Amino acid sequence: MRQSKLQKSFPMPRKVKEEAEKTRKRILASALALFTKQGYDRTTFTDIAARLKMTKGAVYWHFPTKEALLLALVDAALEKFQSDLSAALSTEDDLTYPAVAKMMIANALEIARDAKRADFFRFMRSQVKWTESSMTKVRENLINNESFGPKQAFLRALENDKRAGRIRADVNTDEVASVSIACWDGLVSAQIEKFLTCDLASTLAHTYEAIWRGVQAETAAKTI
Repeated sequence: MRQSKLQKSFPMPRKVKEEAEKTRKRILASALALFTKQGYDRTTFTDIAARLKMTKGAVYWHFPTKEALLLALVDAALEKFQSDLSAALSTEDDLTYPAVAKMMIANALEIARDAKRADFFRFMRSQVKWTESSMTKVRENLINNESFGPKQAFLRALENDKRAGRIRADVNTDEVASVSIACWDGLVSAQIEKFLTCDLASTLAHTYEAIWRGVQAETAAKTI
């Protein structure tokens, strides 16, 4: 969780810190609701503060810029993903392509069934205009392992599979991970926008099965 310069300069007692965290979550929820309703560019700190009946200064205490708010929303989504991944896979050895694929299918269904998560997905995918600086910060966060996102899960799983001899030595794991997350992103988006006429879970399962078959070593199991 990122802290503002003010928060770093003035450490808070535990009880105050807990209340501050509750306020921070309320600000994030309010910001997302407004971003989704009226757009990221048109939403101001005044709008967010008014919706929460608090001062604009209180919002600035937690988030010095609107970009900081956006990055905090990304962090929260990544933390949820990491929690789901940890619950599904207990050890690094469990991190295989079929296991990550199964978890991503479950994650897709959760997003499609939860209105708030669907709104966040839609907002992140099509409504927000990423600046170069914000994208750089997200990339740095992922590279430094402060956050562990879906593509990284596929990539690490494929690298584990390659070391274990489950996939061919010539497989480009980065390309396969990129294709895997692109398929997930496209199908979840189609489901949320009601363009998908077939079953989401079944379609994703068939997609990942085809990818897995395409990269397997001769001695590996043939199904996800």
